[in-house]
Amino acid sequence: MNKFIALLPLLLLLAGCEQGRTVVVHSIANGHDVVYSKVNVTGPLASFRCLRSESGECHYTVVANECAPASAACASPPLHFAVREGDTRVNASLPAGFQSCVTATPAPDEDCKQLMADAGHASR
Repeated sequence: MNKFIALLPLLLLLAGCEQGRTVVVHSIANGHDVVYSKVNVTGPLASFRCLRSESGECHYTVVANECAPASAACASPPLHFAVREGDTRVNASLPAGFQSCVTATPAPDEDCKQLMADAGHASR
């Protein structure tokens, strides 16, 4: 039975069933939500869901994986967009292995600044 359980993910992969990934960001300050977001990635589809934001919008920055920290090359600039609280944006044209960050305001926090700085530096 243990061998079957160990083989199940391999069989699903061979059958074309991709597991995907989910990234949840939940920032709380003084007892209230600053930003609460969920990004689901399955195959080529990525959904960006803004659950709550103190500004009413979640502001996303998305970069290709090769633009992440310690990279040497970046073919595309960072993508910036906002999603209203309670809404979801689905995107099918993001690079594989992209990285993203989310803030409650258009002004990026320190993590997003670092992600954008690395992307900008790599594209020079």
